[in-house]
Amino acid sequence: MPINVDSVYQTVQALANKEQRGYLTPQEFNLFATNAQKDIFEQYLYDLDAVRLTAPEKRELGDSLHHILFKIQNTEGVDIKKTSPLVDSNGDFQISKKHFTGKLMTRPPLMGKLIKIEDEGEVFDMMASRWHNSGFGEMVYVETGYNSFRAYNLDPVTKTITPALGKDIMYEYITGYPGLVYWSYVIVNEKPVYNPNASQDFALHESEQPDLIAKILKLAGISMEDQEVYQAGQAEEALNTQQQNK
Repeated sequence: MPINVDSVYQTVQALANKEQRGYLTPQEFNLFATNAQKDIFEQYLYDLDAVRLTAPEKRELGDSLHHILFKIQNTEGVDIKKTSPLVDSNGDFQISKKHFTGKLMTRPPLMGKLIKIEDEGEVFDMMASRWHNSGFGEMVYVETGYNSFRAYNLDPVTKTITPALGKDIMYEYITGYPGLVYWSYVIVNEKPVYNPNASQDFALHESEQPDLIAKILKLAGISMEDQEVYQAGQAEEALNTQQQNK
């Protein structure tokens, strides 16, 4: 369920205007809200990559990987999909430049890990190592350009290296991106009053509301040159992080 923009707006105004310290205009709020949403969403992508590097085999229900994927999939207008890469005239696999790409993986029933090798010559040296002749196959790939790569199957039984086929590989990609956030209003008695019909809610999952408020407060504190407002946002953000890590 998306986060109601008026709920965040009213909370931010109440905190920013505490003891009459300042007021955030609707235009400023809309700018800060969109930036805060963008920061949180893009952090998902960095966190997803970091979790997979530190715990590539972890797939337990409720672990950090599933938690991040859940938040991405529950961002309005955003989805995670899988597809096979295209093959160019040189035999290299091509990933669409329109996609936010995630993990490369082998299709079932292949059970080998898909790993990156920096030097293509190293692929042919791998077959001489004991580790790669220990009784299981593997697939490796080499980057050949921006969003392009070449993949190989390593067979420890026959000690052969063969080019991987497109049907053996999938890649994960993210479609969509959270758009603008907009708190719209009409003027009543010289004051802005929320207009839900012309407003645009946040696209993020409702669990992100505390982080959004904290980030917007920090931006408001910078805009108003008010250190206490900035520190209030910073303290709220630290509290949210502490609660999430429990």
